[in-house]
Amino acid sequence: MLGSFKYVDAEEILDLDIIPYEKIVQGDLTAIQALDKALHEKGIVGVRGVPGYKEQYEQFIKVARAFSSLPEEIKERYKPNRDLGETFLGYEAGKEKFQRPNGEWVIDDLKTSYYALIPDNAKNKWPREIDIRTPFEALGETMAKMGEQVMYKIGLLGDCTGLHLEPDACLGRMLYYRKSDHNENPYWCGAHFDNGLFTVILPAVYFKDGEQVSEPLEAGLFVRASEESAFRKVVADDLDVMMFQVGEFGQLVRNDGIRATEHRVHKASDAIERYTFAVFYCAPMD
Repeated sequence: MLGSFKYVDAEEILDLDIIPYEKIVQGDLTAIQALDKALHEKGIVGVRGVPGYKEQYEQFIKVARAFSSLPEEIKERYKPNRDLGETFLGYEAGKEKFQRPNGEWVIDDLKTSYYALIPDNAKNKWPREIDIRTPFEALGETMAKMGEQVMYKIGLLGDCTGLHLEPDACLGRMLYYRKSDHNENPYWCGAHFDNGLFTVILPAVYFKDGEQVSEPLEAGLFVRASEESAFRKVVADDLDVMMFQVGEFGQLVRNDGIRATEHRVHKASDAIERYTFAVFYCAPMD
């Protein structure tokens, strides 16, 4: 134990099911059944080998690091202007509040984000200092297309549900978790469900003193698929794997045939930074 941090035992590791991309696009029945089973029992599944994705992600991380290193007063210029009716697109830092296991409500002040619609939209706002737009949209579109394929394969979209995505359905989110030497808070992000249809999430990339490091054992994404189960760590150290989680609306649409993924992000016990990227699918407004 170090402060309030707990190191993870072997039984607390989630065995992530990872399915080859080729099997998905070929419509391999065994692969589709494995997708569905994992999303029902675990709420998360991985797909390896999506063409071009790994290279796009590596390029995106370079740009995300460059933007995150800008002075805060520059980044703040790209916050949504709520006086003009802007709600969330652009930069956000330390806004989300989550309930800790002890019942205390805390703002996750080490978590920062950059939101944009995918594909690019006139509503999006982009920094002038650094070109986030190009790698953000390239990576986001690859993820969005793959996630949409998976949703059709498992019957979340299409004839089974009658649902189809609206033009502004996909929201990309750059996530940067700041380093901290303070160990009283063990979470970078508190436990929650995504409230949409589906989420694509990428393995996180970690840095210490400017150098990339492996994910600390105590840190990273922890999930549980039901209140009866414990949170378990998702070991995601292969940047060629893309992961998929279920949102609350996705569980409703499938009548509990897949399970919404309750998840949280455990903080590193050392001064380590964390980067990742997510794409969310919003349910049709009707």
